[in-house]
This record gives sequence, structure tokens and C-alpha cells, in this order.
Amino acid sequence: MSLSLCWRALAVGLLLAGPLLLPQGHWLAIGLLAVVGVVRWQAGRAEGSGKRQDAPLLLMLLTLAAALVVSGLWHGGLSRVWPVVLMALCCILALRGLHALRPRITWLWGGLVLAGVGSGVTGAWLRWEEGHGRVRGLWEVNAILYGNIALLAGLLCLAGLCWAWRRPRRTLWLSFLAAGALGGLLASAVSGSRGGWLALPLAAGVFAAAVPRRAWRLRHAGIVALLVLLLAGLYAWPGTGVQRRVGLALKEVAAYRAGESTGSVGARLEMYRGAAWLIAERPLPGVGPTGYRPAMQALVAQGRLPEGSERFWHAHHDLLDAWVRHGLLGLIAVLLAYAVPLWRFLPGLRAPDPTRRALCVAGTLLPICYLAFGMSYTLLAYPLGVAVYGGWLALLWVQLAVLDAAAPRPPPLYASSLKQAK
Repeated sequence: MSLSLCWRALAVGLLLAGPLLLPQGHWLAIGLLAVVGVVRWQAGRAEGSGKRQDAPLLLMLLTLAAALVVSGLWHGGLSRVWPVVLMALCCILALRGLHALRPRITWLWGGLVLAGVGSGVTGAWLRWEEGHGRVRGLWEVNAILYGNIALLAGLLCLAGLCWAWRRPRRTLWLSFLAAGALGGLLASAVSGSRGGWLALPLAAGVFAAAVPRRAWRLRHAGIVALLVLLLAGLYAWPGTGVQRRVGLALKEVAAYRAGESTGSVGARLEMYRGAAWLIAERPLPGVGPTGYRPAMQALVAQGRLPEGSERFWHAHHDLLDAWVRHGLLGLIAVLLAYAVPLWRFLPGLRAPDPTRRALCVAGTLLPICYLAFGMSYTLLAYPLGVAVYGGWLALLWVQLAVLDAAAPRPPPLYASSLKQAK
């Protein structure tokens, strides 16, 4: 492999594995690709296809950045949101940089394998060698972000199995991707991020939708059975702590239904209730980037919420947090972030080409998983969450654009008519 190919592959691998395995890896990866994008833009030599196809993704990222800027300027507190705004703008430049790098499909799946295996090995080492309770990652990445992103990497590795099945080195790639999937699931388990596990049934639905009914054969049933056994093993193995965390969540739900708010589940439900009240009071402008906690403190002081509901600076729910802090424009920005990739990738879930189908499954899993993760945590309030969502989506977007450009196009209608006339 030439030096040029090496550094291009390294940039793609850094985008996928850097957020989990390197200190400030999300800034390093997106920053590098943004620099490439700026250089190509300035030189006027940006290569790649699908400039018109990029417009929805660019609109999505710009809307997210604009919603935060408007909220910050209107209410004050721009310093709270500027890192996320900067990350969204860097993702726009990174899209340009990825077009210029012309990443190979093997770099995509190889980078996801690195992310999955690396997070699994790191999580296992921190849990059983260092004695950590809930694993936070090597660089003090919050346990929920770490577990959710690792789980996402593992699920995207599963999406790559469709592509690997038709590869010349099928056994090798299937083994790599299976290891990446196992590593991501293990890292999620030892992180104890229960909210992320809500994504598993939704992801199962995406995988099921990608397989036509006539194609359900013994091997598909075997893969499903293997995954069920794997998840059951992670649940039953005491060392992962999954069974204890699930049991604790069920107890907290039962206590909340009985009128007692205990644990993280009860605290979240109270935060959601408080956020709903604040949204009803200020549905259009919101309370501002820094106004959520003081507003919750006021509700606690009035006796409308229990003590402790005001501890956090965001609502632990992507949609509620965007609406309560940044107003209606913030809500629209997050809804657009979910809708744009679904519009782009959902139609290709049953594409006959395995490469296209694998990319479309991965591109559909990304918003579906973030939607599920966002039911219990606010990932898009962090630069890391935006970097993974925007950066990984940009990579999948570019890969699909490359496939579209390489696909044979039907001849013009007038050409076929002329041929028939002759």
C-alpha cells in the first residue's frame, strides 16, 4: 500500500475508532478531515460525486448549528453550545474532505472492526483487571456515551456481514466483523448503559426488514439464534453486571409507579415531567442553553418536583432537551437529524447488491440507534455525540455516493427510440 493510501486509510480509521480509543479522538479525527476539506475547497480540486446529494446532509448539520447559535444569542450562554456548533460545522468540512479522500469500502468496515474490538478489549481490561464498576473508557469518556457508541459500532459491524458474505476472503472478513460486533456488545454491557439497550429490539427490526421473506434460510435463522444466545449469555454472566442493572431498573420503575422516585430511572422520569412543564410555558423560545437547571431549581423550590431533579444541566432526552433548551427550532433540528439519513438509506434496505444493502442497513441503524439512545440521554448535546453521528453519517453518505456514481445508468429515452426506428 502506498503512503497516500496509508494516510487516507488512517484518517478513516481514526474517524471510526478515535472517539473510543484516543484522548479527544473525536476532535482529532473530525479536525483532520475538516483540514482536508478546507484545503481541497481552497484549491478548487475537491473530487467526489453527488454534490446535489450532499445538500440534505449539509442542511441537517447547518440547521443543528443554527438552532444552537440562535438559542445562545437570544438567551445568552453561547459559550455553552459553541463546542457543539463548531463540531457540526467541522462535520460539514469533513464531508468535503471524505469526498476528496475517496475512502475504500474496506476502510469503513475495517475501522468499525477496530472500534468494536478496541472498545471491547478496553472495557474488559478496565472491568476485570483494573476493577472498575461501570466502565467509562480509557480517557474518562462518560460511561453512557462510551457504552452507547461502542454498541453502535458493534451493530454496524453486524450490518457489514451482508457485505462480507460475498467477499473473496469471506471467512476472514466474517470473523473480523463478528469480533467487532462482540467487542461492541461487551463494552456496552460492562459500561452498564441500560438506556442504550433499548436500541437492540429496534436494530433487530432493521435487520429483519433487510432480509426479504423468501431469503429467510437456515443460515439466517442460525445467525439470529446465535445473537439471541450471545445476548442471553451477556445477561446471565454475573461479571458483566447486566442482570443486576436490569433488575435495578425494574425495581426503580415499580417504585415510581408506587409514587416513590428512586434511582436514575425515577430521576429521569421526574426530569422529563419537569421538561414538559417548561416546554408548555415557553414552547417557541425555550429556556436557553444555560436556563434549564435554574428553571428546574425553581420547580423544585415550588414543590412541583422532588429534590435532586435539578442536578443536571440537560434533560437526558434528546428531543425534550432540544425543545426545552433551544425551543422549537432545536426540536426541528433534532427531528431533521433523524429524518435525513432515514430518507437516504431506508429505501436501499433490500437492494440486490450486498454492498449497497450493507451500507443502507448501517445508515438506517445510525439514526435508529441514536433515537433509542436519546430516549434516556442527550447525546447530541455533546461534541462527541455530534462527531460520531455527523462524521460516521458523512462517511456512509460518501460511500453510497460512490456506489451511485459507479452504477450503470440506463440509456436516454431518445437513444432507445432511435434504435427501435432503425
